Amino acid sequence: MTSIKVRLYAYRETRSGTYPLVFQVLHRRKKRVIYSPYRVHKECFDQEQGRVVSRRRRRTPNADEINAYIRDKVRELRKLVQLLEEREKDYSVADITDLYRSFQNDSLVTVYIDKQIARLRQEGRMGTLNAYQSTLSRLSKFMKGKGEELYFSDITPRWLNRFIDSLLEEGLKENTVNFYCRILRAVYNRACNEGVTGTDANSPFRRVSFGCVKTVKRAVDGETIKKIVHAQVEDDAQLELARDLFLFSFYSRGMAFVDMACLRQENVVEGAIYYTRRKTGQPLRVKMVPQLREIIAKYRNSGVYVLPILKQGDKVLYKRYRSELRKFNNRLKKLSSFLSLKKPLTSYVARHSWATQARKSGAPVSVISESLGHASEKVTYTYLAALDPVKVDSVNERIARLYL
Repeated sequence: MTSIKVRLYAYRETRSGTYPLVFQVLHRRKKRVIYSPYRVHKECFDQEQGRVVSRRRRRTPNADEINAYIRDKVRELRKLVQLLEEREKDYSVADITDLYRSFQNDSLVTVYIDKQIARLRQEGRMGTLNAYQSTLSRLSKFMKGKGEELYFSDITPRWLNRFIDSLLEEGLKENTVNFYCRILRAVYNRACNEGVTGTDANSPFRRVSFGCVKTVKRAVDGETIKKIVHAQVEDDAQLELARDLFLFSFYSRGMAFVDMACLRQENVVEGAIYYTRRKTGQPLRVKMVPQLREIIAKYRNSGVYVLPILKQGDKVLYKRYRSELRKFNNRLKKLSSFLSLKKPLTSYVARHSWATQARKSGAPVSVISESLGHASEKVTYTYLAALDPVKVDSVNERIARLYL
């Protein structure tokens, strides 16, 4: 068994009265210590929990930063121990610490991605963090099969083709493969900009495109929207909420579920909803149509959020949001079955359906691309933002009047 503990190194007190924060690795009764870049006062360290705390008489200003570092490094050390165990040969405590030091080399792609994940966690960008983690998992699986480490210098057009082929052989769809490749390209470009050893300005990605392949349209027709509007689901509170949230998205020009979940009372001002698209950072304004007013009034509460998705006081908003999104999609499946719909509803269907109805109502392509079919949603919202908002509101009001 291998033990990893976080300690203050009591034999190295500094002049300021702090002690080095270290990771103690114990394996087969042999002990090694790995130093961190931090120094902490004894009274600000909870040895039992292995974390920095703030005391009434003394505070550590960067406590959150240090604790995030501790979590990342403990996780990294455990991964290295697991890696050594999977090699099915004896290893010593020195092997663990030597492997750890080799993994501090940024020219190793997995090390660099791990550092980007730590950065994203500190910035609270959990969606992008998950994308990086899933890409790292795919890379690690691919390299494990080769029994190799991956350096940036190893990423060549030939290597990239092998990686893509392996993903396709696993049965992944082309859009999924392109997604992983776009993340890897972003990692490579960032490392190149930072001057990481092994990267090259003549990127192996420079002549490769990873755009989205057109898939089956997710939109439903106007008759289906009317069917959803008039669905008799009042006896089932969960289905009723799912129906109302779906229609809220439709009437608000296809507002994404994450933006609906995070919509606060202060975002509703003088007959309009003002919010920033969380995915792209694009500021948006939606004029309130009667149906939006009704839904907001129906779920009005004294909390900070407009809709009953997130709760005030939720500590990990991203996990809560993901949990609620799963519930929402599961309830939409039940609603689809209840209404005997040929095409199952999802959180995306309302968004694509509004785009289709907007196009049919006469909105030019510059207002909204057909079924939000741009390779990037940011492009779509850039088009929307460039127009006179009155024109966009006019289109939305015409659509809403169809379902009164």
